Amino acid sequence: MSFRLRLLPCLLSALLLQAEEPPIEVNPNRPTFANPALTTQPGQLELEWGGQQTHFRDDSATFSTPTLLKLGLRKDLELRLTTLGYQRLSAPGEATVSGPGDLNLGVQWCYLHDGLFGMDQAVQVNHTFPTASASQGLGSGASTDGLILLFSRDLGPHHLDVNLLETWLGRTSEAGGGRVRQPAATASLTRTVTDAWSVTGEVYAIGHTEMNPRVVSNLWAVGYKVSPRLVLDAGLDVGLTRGAQRVSYFAGLTVGLARFHPLL
Repeated sequence: MSFRLRLLPCLLSALLLQAEEPPIEVNPNRPTFANPALTTQPGQLELEWGGQQTHFRDDSATFSTPTLLKLGLRKDLELRLTTLGYQRLSAPGEATVSGPGDLNLGVQWCYLHDGLFGMDQAVQVNHTFPTASASQGLGSGASTDGLILLFSRDLGPHHLDVNLLETWLGRTSEAGGGRVRQPAATASLTRTVTDAWSVTGEVYAIGHTEMNPRVVSNLWAVGYKVSPRLVLDAGLDVGLTRGAQRVSYFAGLTVGLARFHPLL
């Protein structure tokens, strides 16, 4: 048998295996504060990226490009790399500063499907590295650790996400060092209007600590599904308490970048 004839079965097998792979379909986390319990497809690299302009009650403002890379390590397990991306901070009477934000690394595991009340359940752990400039106000200047419990359920045309968060905020040595515990919670409801369009409403709360005031806010967004591989979104986030921002405007996308063999 010639080399070409021996090579033909190998090529056919490779094509058949490739055809059996499911098409790339994204699992958007943005633009809400809450995340779904379900994880990225195994062997899929997914990008979430956007722009956000926030105005505070003291007339200061920030612009950032929040970015999330998700890697499906295996079924129900994903690796997450998050950053605020490029930031620009401005305040009345002060010079504008800009630069990259802190880097956050996390892992999420969906450990139960259709559990109590029919909810998918997951746990996420993450660590923030103080890579941004703290002296310019672009970063925390100290490491932070987080634990999140995630609950999700589809209810006909509706999708519900509930997250319970516990964060241990690091303090710089100038602030006395140590950690400060910060609880938070969020509930998000998405309504599918058509095959392409959806509307989301969310309420979230971040607990008061010695490092920050209590924050309660509500967020509203619309999403447009261009294809299973690409989803666009836009909306606004209106603060409800004095410690919250006055308003944030945002727009962005979720896109499936590539598929490869799962690492685990």
